Amino acid sequence: MQGVKILGQSPTLETMFVVENVVHEAPIYVPELNAIIASPLDPNTLSQIIIHLDPTPPKISDFTPDPPIYAVNGGRYFKGTVYWAVAGGSVTLNSTRIEQAPGIYTLDPITRKTKAILNNYFGQRFNSPDDLVIDSSGDIFFTDPWYGSKLNVTQDAPVLHQQTYRFRPSTGAVNIVEASIGIPNGIALSPDERTLYISDTSVTNFTDADPNVIPRYTWGATAGKSLYAFDTVDSPAGKYLINKRPIWYPEELVVDGLHVARNGYLVGASGFGVDILSQWGELLVKVQTDFIVNNVQFVGKDLWLFGQGKIARIRWNLEGLKGARG
Repeated sequence: MQGVKILGQSPTLETMFVVENVVHEAPIYVPELNAIIASPLDPNTLSQIIIHLDPTPPKISDFTPDPPIYAVNGGRYFKGTVYWAVAGGSVTLNSTRIEQAPGIYTLDPITRKTKAILNNYFGQRFNSPDDLVIDSSGDIFFTDPWYGSKLNVTQDAPVLHQQTYRFRPSTGAVNIVEASIGIPNGIALSPDERTLYISDTSVTNFTDADPNVIPRYTWGATAGKSLYAFDTVDSPAGKYLINKRPIWYPEELVVDGLHVARNGYLVGASGFGVDILSQWGELLVKVQTDFIVNNVQFVGKDLWLFGQGKIARIRWNLEGLKGARG
């Protein structure tokens, strides 16, 4: 019955754009522009893309901020600003040297101005921030796996453990909040902010991969790939996490991009489709696609799917949260 309510009277799944066969990540809806900004996570691409939703049908074009930001992997919109988790670091792109530190960056979507607001942990470079979520106080929670070097978007070797951080822009404080998940990836916060979700993508095995073949990881079918829930507890330093528990084990690939609907349901990009879960990890609906979905973004009751080679749109009866958690 819950699945029927999610789908509504006449659900549709439509391919909106056929794009270059690279992974598209970090889709973020910007209400001031009525547009979605997304990023090709590709070693040879510098600019982002923007999907303008006002025209019928929507139009897609390149989007280049000032200064440009290379290899954005995740992000959210919060109070007029786009916050990016940037995996890209020092690389040579089309004979041009890029010197950039992985970290958390901001984008003014109107002026297109960007700046780094966090690019190190007490002097040590982050590995390659993957995804982030922002609570109502403005604190940023972000995952920092090793994917940047494994996907060749940074030539700097990892120097930190793969873990999850809380960054408080109001004070500049950055703290570890979770360090037990093998490879932390997608991250989301419940509407009441009492639960934080983090996905594990340890099935991407970094240990036994050929260092000369990109991506520099293999598939370990029996490794961890659960989605975990944590209770949040308020403190003077910000929320910390307790009561770690697995709530979902995707049957196909992994939960990559992760968002929360207005009613608290979880929506995870999980291989050739999207899994819709209750907040307790019950599978309510599985939408199957003909391309690998890496990330999703709500625009009201539309869910946009981003992945390899295609961008699609679901129209149904499930509505996303507004702002940094949606």
